[in-house]
Amino acid sequence: MLIINSGMRSMKHVLSTHQGFTLVEVLIAMFILAVALLSLVTMQVAGIKGNSKASQISTAAEWGSSQIEAILGRAYDDVLLTDAMIGANAGVAGLNNATVATADHFITSPDGIYTIYWNVADDQPIPNLKTIRVIVNGVDQGQTKSVTMNYIKPKFQ
Repeated sequence: MLIINSGMRSMKHVLSTHQGFTLVEVLIAMFILAVALLSLVTMQVAGIKGNSKASQISTAAEWGSSQIEAILGRAYDDVLLTDAMIGANAGVAGLNNATVATADHFITSPDGIYTIYWNVADDQPIPNLKTIRVIVNGVDQGQTKSVTMNYIKPKFQ
């Protein structure tokens, strides 16, 4: 019986000296928690920016699709489906950098945020076809974002 009591006393003594956490352990746990929370905040901000960018691209694509539907609904010989380039640049549906100077035609969206350019290349890639390139530009935080779409309109006889 005496041995059990002495064993219990030593057990109590061991437990009482190792209860709770030290200040260093608490500080390390708080540091790990702070790093984890900072990572979560960073991911949330990146997600919000990504959603905003995706929304702008979707809106630009919607404007471009709407314009292309209007363009493709016109007659093959309509004035809005003419190649304004003359000489060496005729038949090129390039529209590099999408400026008014290089576009055959352009309009601005009703909200004023997007400019829709389109270029027409006659007889491209083969005769009796027109290649139409539509570029929608929008300005976001000083940077121009663009969506480009290419379509081919056949001449029905």
